[in-house]
Amino acid sequence: MIFITGGVRSGKSAFAEKYAKQLFLTYGKKRLIYIASGVAIDEEMAERITRHQQDRLNSSVKWETIEIEDELIFKDDLFEESPVVLWDCLTTWLNNVLYKTESFNEEIRENEINRFIQTLKNQLFKWKEEKDCFLLLVSNELMDEPPSKFSEVNRYRSLLGELHQWMVANCDEAYEMDYSLSKRWK
Repeated sequence: MIFITGGVRSGKSAFAEKYAKQLFLTYGKKRLIYIASGVAIDEEMAERITRHQQDRLNSSVKWETIEIEDELIFKDDLFEESPVVLWDCLTTWLNNVLYKTESFNEEIRENEINRFIQTLKNQLFKWKEEKDCFLLLVSNELMDEPPSKFSEVNRYRSLLGELHQWMVANCDEAYEMDYSLSKRWK
């Protein structure tokens, strides 16, 4: 399990895709899977999704794409043939979870958010421990920004920070991107 983080436009997706292709080719894997969590909620996001799709279409290798907005529902054969899996990105996935639960009362919402996060942790741990695959996880680094005047933004950052700490503790490698340069922390 490999964690890759960085700020917006830091080069983390390009790094992750290049690394995933390298693992795919080096280890002779038969499947290269891209888990996408982006939802085209506005024109900018639609353009970003299209750009990422074009990058994969123009790639020298064939990517299989699975779209996961929030619920972690995977086919049983996802990890057949020990694939390389790239999930881009967990920041967007968490945002989707918060958006999905925003109309719930506070107690129910907290329970649902915790359920989503625990399901994610369980799934990632299961993949890491039980499957012969490479799993690359991409997420945005938001902790360098000053605190927001909005409590929901601060809650999001807190959840993401806790999730990042868990991921780094459980990953085999961890990278931070800045200006398309990678720093390996683990």
